[in-house]
Amino acid sequence: MLLTEEPVPLSLKAYSDFRWPVEFSSGIERYKVPHGRSFVDVFESRRSIRELKRVPLDLLAGALLFALEPRWLNDADALKRTKRPSVSAGALHPISVILFFESDVYLVNAERAELERLLFPEQKRRHWIEKCHQVLPKANGAFLVLIADIARPEIAYENFESLLLRDAGALLQTIGLVAELFGLGFCPMGVLGTEVANSFDSNNKLWAVGTGAIGGTV
Repeated sequence: MLLTEEPVPLSLKAYSDFRWPVEFSSGIERYKVPHGRSFVDVFESRRSIRELKRVPLDLLAGALLFALEPRWLNDADALKRTKRPSVSAGALHPISVILFFESDVYLVNAERAELERLLFPEQKRRHWIEKCHQVLPKANGAFLVLIADIARPEIAYENFESLLLRDAGALLQTIGLVAELFGLGFCPMGVLGTEVANSFDSNNKLWAVGTGAIGGTV
């Protein structure tokens, strides 16, 4: 992998998105966007917050849906491009957010506005949470892992790798701003989350590209 190589568009080929091991799914209640704060206020107030407390799952899911949900999609588009608040190369938006909340692991399915509980090895979940707490000992909310499904970027661009990292940075910033808007705390983490991506049977098609902690402010 050479992150310095220029991405080059390719002719489209067939591809298959990764199928997540969903155990149970439920709808996410549409967000009620807090009023009374200007963009400048949110922009200037956002800071990484390392001490967090637990808040209801519905609040986290609603805030994340606001950050991730497509505002426009075209079902006829071969690459399933969408328009969302966060920028993404080629409008592909290949990154999913995996939410570790209490003893469960969820996929935030922004296209369906659903929270999907995933089958995930308990021992690996415990190991991951312990690792996160080593980084942020006072983060008692939930943890996020950003995982890219490379199926569409791989067929759309030669040298696509750097695009994923740029998408991940933009998405972390978007989540940070939305957390501030919803009165939540958020802190990106330096650990990558590769062991989480490798816990799924994807034939190396899932790449971890970022992590963070989210929760209530203390």
